[in-house]
Parts: sequence; C-alpha cells; structure tokens
Amino acid sequence: MYELSVLTAVVLMLVSSVEYVRRAWIREINPVLATWILMMVTLCLSFWMYWVSPRKSWTANIGVTTGLVNIAIILVGVVATNIRYGTLSVAFDRVQKWCLAGGAGIVVFWYFTDQPLISYTLVQCVALVAYFATVKRLLKVERSTEPLFLWVAVLLGSLCAIYPAWSKNDPFSWIYLARAIPSTILMIYLIMRIKRKMRSTIELKRLTNNVYP
Repeated sequence: MYELSVLTAVVLMLVSSVEYVRRAWIREINPVLATWILMMVTLCLSFWMYWVSPRKSWTANIGVTTGLVNIAIILVGVVATNIRYGTLSVAFDRVQKWCLAGGAGIVVFWYFTDQPLISYTLVQCVALVAYFATVKRLLKVERSTEPLFLWVAVLLGSLCAIYPAWSKNDPFSWIYLARAIPSTILMIYLIMRIKRKMRSTIELKRLTNNVYP
C-alpha cells in the first residue's frame, strides 16, 4: 500500500506537468511565468528545510518531493515556450513581491534560530498567500487560463501522499498537505466556476439566436 501510494503520486505529478507543458507549448494556455517562479521558490525552500531535518525521507513527504519535480518541469517548459514565441518576461505583482521578501526573511529566521520545522511552516504560509494572485486572476477572467486536468491530478497526488505521511508519522508532510490540499480544491472550484459561466454564456447566446434569428 505504501509503495503504491508513492508510485501513484509520482505518476500523477509527472503526467500532469508534461501535459501542462504540452498545452503551453501549443498556446492552448498562457501561463504566468512569475507565478511559477514563485511556486518554485516556495517548493525549493520547503524541500531544503525538510531535507536538513533528521526525519528526511524521499517518500514520507512525497508531496513535497513530487511537487518540486512537477513545478520544475512546468517552469522549464513555460520558460522554453516563452523563448519560442519571443514573449519571455517576468512581472511580479505586489503580493508576489511580498511573498518573495517573506521567503527571504524566513531563511534569515531559520539561519539564526535553527528551527527547520517552524521555518518550513512559515514557508507554507507564504505559499498559501502566493495563491491569492492566481485566485484573484481567476475571479476576474471570463475564460479559464488554467487546465483543470493539472489541478485534479495534483489533488489526487496529494491525497495519495496522505498514506505515506500517516505511515511514517511525518509532521513536515502533514503540514504541507494541510496547505496543499485545500488550496488545490479552491483552484479546482474556481476553474469549474469559470467553465460553468462559459457554458451558460454559450447557451444563452444559442437561445438568443434561436429567438431572434
């Protein structure tokens, strides 16, 4: 059961990242580079702080391990796509800049206190705030800019990571999942909300055309 949970999480995260890059490459979606850079920063800090702890394990905290690989693949793909189309640029909004500054502050705190678990928890808080930029964008757009497949796969991968976390009694993993699972559910809800609005708009236009030919 342990090995199956870990393997399933790995496969879901790898497949979802490759599919995301494919969609970005053909311009089916238009990812915001700054968002993925910030996500990469928070995952790198999470992995770093986890790995210096005595409880470190490649599989117990499989959510962070696969999350880091997932985002690394997507980030490289998004950068390559923007280079291909000549649109490579990075623009952090105010919230993202504060998140980057917060990450730097947490590293300083960790250096002086030598408390990886507290620092790791603070990074998860920063990652939670970082979602606000994406949430804000999804609340305004009329067409979904994020593929539902990625976030559903990430959610399923995170759910698979629950068993290894429980089996190894890994507090780092529990903290990560307590942040990642609700955040991912919120993303899925917002994407589905946009898709419902799009379907309603299309249906309204169809009915209007039928009434007023």
